Amino acid sequence: MFTQNIESRTAFGGKRLPAYSVGKFQNKEMNYEFLAQYNKKFGEFSLNANLGGNIYDRRYSYLSMSTVGGLSAPGFFNIDASIDRPNTTSYLLRKQIRSGFGMVSVGFRDTYYIDASIRNDNSSALPEANNSYWYPSLSGSFVFSQLLDWNTLSFGKIRGSYAKAGSDLDPYQTTESFGVGTVYGGTNTSFVPDNLNNPTIEPSFAHSYEAGMELRFFKNRFGFDFTYYEQKNKNQIISLDVSGASGYSSSTINAGLIENKGIELTINAKPIQTDFFSWDATFNINRNRSMVVELAPGIDVYTYSSTTYSSVSSYLNSYVGEPFGSLIGQAYQRDTASGKILLGTDNMPLYTDATHNFGSVLPDFNGGLQNTIRIGQFDISAMIDFQGGGQFFSRSKMLAVRTGQDPLTVAINDRGQNVRDPLEDGGGVRISGISAETGAEVSDYVDARSYYRNVIGRRIYEEWLYDASYIKLREVRLGYTLSENLLKSLPFKSVGIALIARNPAMIWQNAPKGIDPSEISTGSQSISWYESGQLVSVRSYGINLNITF
Repeated sequence: MFTQNIESRTAFGGKRLPAYSVGKFQNKEMNYEFLAQYNKKFGEFSLNANLGGNIYDRRYSYLSMSTVGGLSAPGFFNIDASIDRPNTTSYLLRKQIRSGFGMVSVGFRDTYYIDASIRNDNSSALPEANNSYWYPSLSGSFVFSQLLDWNTLSFGKIRGSYAKAGSDLDPYQTTESFGVGTVYGGTNTSFVPDNLNNPTIEPSFAHSYEAGMELRFFKNRFGFDFTYYEQKNKNQIISLDVSGASGYSSSTINAGLIENKGIELTINAKPIQTDFFSWDATFNINRNRSMVVELAPGIDVYTYSSTTYSSVSSYLNSYVGEPFGSLIGQAYQRDTASGKILLGTDNMPLYTDATHNFGSVLPDFNGGLQNTIRIGQFDISAMIDFQGGGQFFSRSKMLAVRTGQDPLTVAINDRGQNVRDPLEDGGGVRISGISAETGAEVSDYVDARSYYRNVIGRRIYEEWLYDASYIKLREVRLGYTLSENLLKSLPFKSVGIALIARNPAMIWQNAPKGIDPSEISTGSQSISWYESGQLVSVRSYGINLNITF
């Protein structure tokens, strides 16, 4: 729950027209949950059951107003001071999901287990005929170490599961509606939105299949957990572009099938364990492969997102039969025989249309490593994250070069002169490639401003694609736990204090310094594929005090 009040004032005497604006944003999310539990043992059988319900209720609203045409008097910052009719905008969002769920787990001899669950959601955002949807899950496991007399093996289990998960959409996308337009001749107007809502939209479902094995050896001193999974996302709710002749630019539909397959591996070890000294280590790695199996009928490409600067666009597309999340943009034109860059008559690089597929932005793998060492009452731990592969487009780097703020634009060329110097004085950027007109090899110098500002700093996105691989020290912790002797006279069971540093260092990365590939965020999108004006990563330090009574 939050309330945000925003106010803006522009005074007289500046370059801009004096103005005043005010806004209020309110969001309230409430969850009401009921849960009943039943646990019972019947001889060698065990039964655990849950039955519950949940009501999720959200109310979000905002009201904003701003003056138009200036203020009627200096210092009078009020909507009433608007010279012309002020702008006003209001919005109200209501959404409620009512859920009922149940789960049963049956065990036999602490060896065989089977779990089943079912859930029903009733969403106000879906049409009445389709707003109730069910999704079940079923899993089983076998603790085979219970049947083995092998001291080396401390624990062994195999497992398998199937789960179905449903999801809805944002409110107000199932019926026709009108937007509030401008005032025309003293009369308020309305307009029809560009997106065609769908009164028959259905919930989308994800089907997940998983199998795994967990093993622990030497009294739990060493172990690993391996998982293989598949997930199929069917009938996703997407906004599909339609012909402008329909009167709309897009329509909300159910379409598509995206498959994800992958593996996860976690290794745990205690190489050293004594009363005074111990060392615990955990390593995990996962690899995911995503494939677009189908889109809407007659559609083999879908644009998830796009960004445009100076009339040049790049896209995040999905193509049927290819990995999810292809980055599309303008690239160098290249000679088919040698692969070298083609040059125009002015010796500037030539570029393609914004249709070149640079491949998927998703990483090949990612994971982490955590080590914890305890020496007496002290403990120190460090956590490292890593990622291999993936790529992103950096507008920050492109604009830094285009505007002459990057060190690249003041570099010394191979003739010993600054690239910004005139060509006749030995300046310029050296260009090598193939002449598109003659087919001959070319090696020459071009004007730095024209090259950086008008060509690679604006037109050629290939130049600003970077590998998203990295190894990062995510957290370091140094702690001390008070001994029992010190706590005898205190009403505490335990007291611990620790110094914590988060994001202390980037150990290695392929991307340019100043751009943190582990922190790239593309708005509210679930997948990051470009950065623009990324803020510097925050390094934080703190003290943690943990007291147990």
